[in-house]
Formats: sequence, C-alpha cells, structure tokens
Amino acid sequence: MTDTATDGTPRERADSRRKRLRLIEAARAAIAEHGLDASTTDITERAEVGVGTLYRRFGSKEALIADVLVDGVREIRAWADAALSDPDAWRGLSCFLFAYTEAQLKNIGLAEFTSGTGTRHDLPPQVAEAGSALADAIDRLVQRAQEQGSLRDDVAWRDIVLISISPSGGVECLGATQGPQQWRRTIAIALDGLRGPAASSLPPG
Repeated sequence: MTDTATDGTPRERADSRRKRLRLIEAARAAIAEHGLDASTTDITERAEVGVGTLYRRFGSKEALIADVLVDGVREIRAWADAALSDPDAWRGLSCFLFAYTEAQLKNIGLAEFTSGTGTRHDLPPQVAEAGSALADAIDRLVQRAQEQGSLRDDVAWRDIVLISISPSGGVECLGATQGPQQWRRTIAIALDGLRGPAASSLPPG
C-alpha cells in the first residue's frame, strides 16, 4: 500500500517497505543456502510474511530471485571495478580472484548461475546482462595485468573464472579431506602459475 507525499507523488508506506526489505534479505539467505531453486515457502517463512505479500511486491518468486541475483552479480562487478582502480594490476587481479572465489563458495545460487547449473531458463535478460558486464570487467583485469607484464600472455579471462570455481568441487580425494581454508591454498597455487613470464606454453583451451 502507498500514501501520498507532500508533492502529490505516491509514497510506499513504512510497513510495506519493511516487508519488501525482509523478502529481499530472506531471498538472499535462501538462495545462498539452497540455490536458485529456493522455495517460495522458505523465502516467505524467513521473511515472516505470507505468500501473497511476495506476489504483490514482486509478481513472482522468479522475479524476486532475479532481482537478488542481479544485485549480487553487480556487487561482484563493483569488486572488479575496484580492482581495476588499483595501480598494481597483479594485486588487483589477485584480490578479486580471492574475493570472487569465496563469494561462490558461500553462495550456492551464485555458484549455480556462474557455472550454469541451476534453473536459468526462468531468469530475465537483465541477469545475463549483469553476468556479461562482469565478464567484461574480468577481461579488462586480465588485459591490464598482461600490459604491466605481471600476468602471462597466454591467459584469457575464461581461465580466471574457471579457476574461481575449481575449489567448489568435491571435498575429498583419495582420503585427503579439504579443510575450510584449502580453497585459499588452491587459489594461491593457481596465482603462482598465472604469473608472467610463463615457464611453459599452455595447451589449447
């Protein structure tokens, strides 16, 4: 529901805004924990509102999830932009890779979107557009580091994003169990291999 501001324009009531914000926060938590297929019931119970409130505020569960996902991808894009502003291109790229990897480990829905495994056919075009903008920013991070000579010349942006999802695989191999900080070791090892100049040539991708 809305009331009217002093200039005659509609103004969302405080209780309506609170419900909307609760739904957004609940959807973020549900997506992080359960992925893009998080249920309507899970979201509304977390927000302590009825299902009807979700549909009145967002039209559908998919629209709410899309809004939250776009915000999440844009936030990561902001990290990439901050990395691009670092005068040390290698440091910017390294910090971004650590942050991006951790974000995907902590958020199942984000990892599903970036890896192409969740329910993506219901997501509107703006989600794909946000993903493309993020990919472009990562490509610029790669090119800048190569221009400064700190990143090997045969690395492409896709190598960076694929490295970022590598710690999201299994937690055990041949009896070796992945600890909570193993992903940091994995990324640190990968970064050493990304350093320029290269000791050997990479095989085709």
